[in-house]
Amino acid sequence: WTSYIAFMMFGMLNVLTGIFVDTAISVMNNDKDEMILTQLEDRNALISFISTVFRNSDTDGSGTLTEDEMDVLLENSELIAYLNAIGIDSTEARGLFQLLD
Repeated sequence: WTSYIAFMMFGMLNVLTGIFVDTAISVMNNDKDEMILTQLEDRNALISFISTVFRNSDTDGSGTLTEDEMDVLLENSELIAYLNAIGIDSTEARGLFQLLD
């Protein structure tokens, strides 16, 4: 009789442990998804801001940036910080501009 009770207690503890582990894994996966969504939202906000700055930097109203406008833009330390935040170095931005020009 004692072994039956011990076996049932072991089984019940095993089920409770399984429920706990399953819940912990579920919460961890939700946190991971939430972190990814937050990073994507932050990146999209930075890209939107940079696009707005580029549009506002078009001083001649042509709808495009000239090389002089781009040089003035890349002297802005705030813009350089935003470019660095999305993984673009200012020298890479200048090289990309010359490549696309």
